[in-house]
Amino acid sequence: MADDPQYGGLSAPDAEASAFVGRTAETGELLKALGELRAGAGRVVAVTGEPGVGKTTLLATVAARARADGIPVVSVAAVAGTEPRPDAPLVVVVDDLHALSEERIVVAERAMRSAATTPTLCLLAYRPRQLSAIYAELLARATPAGPLSAVPLGPLTRQEAAELLGDHPHPDTLYDDALGNPLYLKALGMRGPAHEQAVTAILGELAGLDEQALIALRAAAVLGGPFQPELLAAVADLGMPPTLGALDELTRLDLVRPAERAPQLAVRHRALSEVVYERVPPSLRHGMHRRAEAELTRRTAPVALRARHVAQVADPSRPDHATTLISAARSELYDSPSAAVEHLETAVTLLSEGAEHWYEAHVLLARARMLSGKAADARALLDTLRSTITGSDEAAALADSSRLERHRGRHTEAGAMARAGLAALTEHNGATAAALHVELADHAYTVRDHQSSRHHAETAAALARGHRDQVGESHALAQAALASLFLGDQHTARRQATTAAELVDAAGDLLLSTNLDALLQLGMTEGMLERLDDAERHLERAAALCGRTGQVYIEPDILTVLSNTQLRSGRLRAALATLDRADAILAGGGAPVTAAIIAMVRAETLFWQGGTRDQEAWRASADQALEIVAGSQAAWAISVRCFHAELALHAGGSDPAHARWLLLDAAGGDELGRVAGWRKPRWCDALARAAAAVSDPAATAHWAELAESCAGQLPSAGRRAFAQRARMWDHAVRGDVDSALRSAREAVEGFAAGEECVELCRTLLDAAGVALGAGHTQDVADWLDRAEALAGRCGSARLAEAVTSRRQELVNRSRPSAPQGPWALLSGREREIARLVSKGMTNHRVAEALFLSVRTVETHLGQIYRKLGVANRASLTHVLLTHGEQRP
Repeated sequence: MADDPQYGGLSAPDAEASAFVGRTAETGELLKALGELRAGAGRVVAVTGEPGVGKTTLLATVAARARADGIPVVSVAAVAGTEPRPDAPLVVVVDDLHALSEERIVVAERAMRSAATTPTLCLLAYRPRQLSAIYAELLARATPAGPLSAVPLGPLTRQEAAELLGDHPHPDTLYDDALGNPLYLKALGMRGPAHEQAVTAILGELAGLDEQALIALRAAAVLGGPFQPELLAAVADLGMPPTLGALDELTRLDLVRPAERAPQLAVRHRALSEVVYERVPPSLRHGMHRRAEAELTRRTAPVALRARHVAQVADPSRPDHATTLISAARSELYDSPSAAVEHLETAVTLLSEGAEHWYEAHVLLARARMLSGKAADARALLDTLRSTITGSDEAAALADSSRLERHRGRHTEAGAMARAGLAALTEHNGATAAALHVELADHAYTVRDHQSSRHHAETAAALARGHRDQVGESHALAQAALASLFLGDQHTARRQATTAAELVDAAGDLLLSTNLDALLQLGMTEGMLERLDDAERHLERAAALCGRTGQVYIEPDILTVLSNTQLRSGRLRAALATLDRADAILAGGGAPVTAAIIAMVRAETLFWQGGTRDQEAWRASADQALEIVAGSQAAWAISVRCFHAELALHAGGSDPAHARWLLLDAAGGDELGRVAGWRKPRWCDALARAAAAVSDPAATAHWAELAESCAGQLPSAGRRAFAQRARMWDHAVRGDVDSALRSAREAVEGFAAGEECVELCRTLLDAAGVALGAGHTQDVADWLDRAEALAGRCGSARLAEAVTSRRQELVNRSRPSAPQGPWALLSGREREIARLVSKGMTNHRVAEALFLSVRTVETHLGQIYRKLGVANRASLTHVLLTHGEQRP
C-alpha cells in the first residue's frame, strides 16, 4: 500500500502543528465528509480560493486527522500504485488541481469517479482563476452523480486576522491591505518563522518561470504599481513582442492580473511584488529604476510615481532629482509621512548647506519625522535649524517644535517655544501665527489660565478663517469652547463646539489628515461637554486616519481619549479593544503621561467589566499606572493616583478610611488643592461615600458643600450629578432618607443627560441601597430594572452582580406594609399587570384598562415571568394566590 505524507511541503505531523486561525466551518465540513467515509460513503470535496488563503493547510489538517484514525491517505501521484480497496476507506488528496500534468489528470479523474461507488474521500484544491476549461470539464465529467461538494475559502474575518497578527499596532489597516489573506498578512505584518514561511510559499510560485517572464515580473515589481505593457517593456528592456509573451505567461500563472483601470496590469498583490523586488540583483534593479525614471519623466507622470525611482538612482549632479524628491515628499507628507521621510532623507544628501531648497528640505524632513513618530530625530533637526535661521522661518520651526513637545507631554517647553515663535514673527496674520496661537491656547489651558486660552484660541480661529483653513479654524474653536466651558460660559462653549464639529464634518479625509490635532481637540471638548456619541465618532475617525496615513505621533493620544470616552459611555468591550491598539503602539516607546493614563483607564475598564472575583487583571494594570507616576506631582500623575484611590474604595478590599487617605494624599488635603476644579466634584463624591461608610456626618457635609461649590463654577450636568450624589450621602448619613433619595434622583437625571452609563447604573444601585437601608422599598424595583438593563448594555459583570445583590436585599428588607415575597421583585407597573392577569384578563383587556399598548403589556409580562420564575399565566396566578395580593 503506497502512502505519500507530503502535501505542499506539510507532513502529517506538521499539519497538526501548523494550526491556522479561523476556518472552523470549512474544517467542520471536511471532517463531516471524513465521518461519512468511516460509515462507508465516498465523496468528492473541492476546496477553492485565492493563492495563500489556506487550501493546502486545510487539506493537510484533514489528512492528518484521517491518519490518526487509521485511514490511509495517498496523494494523486501515489493513486496509480494503490491496490484496489472496494470496502476499505481511503483518502485521496489532489492539491493544485489546476496545475496537474496530463498524466496525473487521468489518475485524478479515476479517483473522483471511484468516490461514487467506493468508500473513497477525494479532497481537491484549486485556484478558480487558473482552472482552465479542460479541468472544469474534468470536474463535470468525473462526478456525474453529483457527489462533488464545494468548500470555498474566503478571506479571514477582521477578528481572525487580529488573532493571527497578535500585537500588530495597525491590524485593521493591514487587514485591508492584505485583503484578509493569511499568506499576505504573514508576509506584510509578521516577522520570524511565520514571515519566512510566507516568503518561501511566494517564491515557490516562481519556480519554472522562463528567463523573459522572470525579467518581466521583476520589472513589474520595480514599478511597484499598475503599468501598461509599453512601460513594462521599456523598464524590462525586452522589446514589445517578448514582453507581451511574458505577460501572457505571468497572467496564466496568476502572478499578474488586470488592474482596475484598463488597459493596465499589476502584480497580483503587493506582498508578492515586495518579495520579488527584494530579490532582484542590485545591478539589474538599478538599471530598471533608471529606465523607469527616464520613461516616466518622458511621459510627464505624477511626481510621486517618479520619486520612487529617483530615490534609487539619485545623482548629486542632477538638481532635478532633489526637487523631484522634495515635491513628492510635500505631496505625501500627511498621506504617508514615512514615505516622505525616505524621499527627504535622500534629497538632503544631494544638497550642500545653503544651496537652493536646502532649508525647505530640512524643514519638511523634521515635520515628516514628527508625523511618523520619530520625535527625538525631529526635535534634534529642528534645534539645528533654529540656530541657522531667523524671522518667520524661525517662527515656523518653533511652531513645529512646540507641537512636538506638546505631544511628548512636555507642556512647559511647548509653551516657551510658542511664545518665542510669536515674538520672532514680523507679521501676525498668517498660518504660522495661527499655529502659534493654537499652541499658546493649549499651554494656557494646561496651567488653568482659561481666559488666556480662550483669547489665543479665538485669535487662531479668526486667523484660520481669514486664510480659509477650515480644519485649523475647527481646531481653534474646539479649544475656545473648552476654555469657555471652564469660564462658566456654557452657551458659548456649546455654540463654538457645534461650529467646530460642522467644519470637521464638512471636511474630507485628505484635508483632515493635514491636522489630526483638530479631531483630537474636538473629541476632547465634546467629551467634556458630555456629547459622548459625537466625541467617539470624531475620535474614531481620527484613529482611522492615523492608521491609514501612518501619523503615529498623535495616535496614542487619540486612542487614550477615545478609550476613556468609550468607558464613560459604558462601551467596555470597545474600550478594551482601543486600549489594546494603544498598548501595541506604546510598546515601541511613548510619553509617560500617555502610558500611565492608558494603564489606569484599562484598570477601571477591567474593574467594571469583571465580577467581584476578577481582581488580578485590573489590579495589575492599576499598579502599572502607579509605578509610572511614582514621584511625579504633575496634574496627570495626581489624576492617576485619585482614580486609583477611587477604585480602592469601590473594590472594598481596603477599609473606607484607607481609601479616603489615599485620595486625600493624592489630591492635596481637605480642599483638594492639587486637583483642577472640574475634577473636584467626582473626588468629593468618592470622599463623601467613604465618610458615609464610617458614619462621619461632618465629613460628608464638607465634601458635599465643596462638590456643589465646584460644580456651580462649571455648569455641566455630569459635574452637578457627582455633587448631587455627594449630597445624597450627606443626607443619608444624617437619616434624612427622603432628601437623600431626592438628591439621588437629581443625580440620575444628570448622569443620564451626560450619557454616563456606568455612573448612572452606580447611582441607581446606590439609591436602592440607601432606600433599602432605611426600610424603604418604593420605586426600588424600578431602579433595579433600569440598573440591570444598563449593566447588560455595558457588559459589566460587577454591576450585574450588584443588581442581583440588591434584589435579594429588596426581598429580605421589605417593610411589612410593602409587597412581600414575589411582589417585592416587581415594579409598580408590573404589579398592576400581574394582578389583572391573575384575574383572568387578556393582554388586550389589560392594555385597555391601563391605557397601554398590547406590545408593552406583553413586554412587561415577559419580565414578570422571568423575575418570578414562572412559564405561563396559570403558574403566575398560582404564585400570586399563594402569597396573597399585598399592596405597597
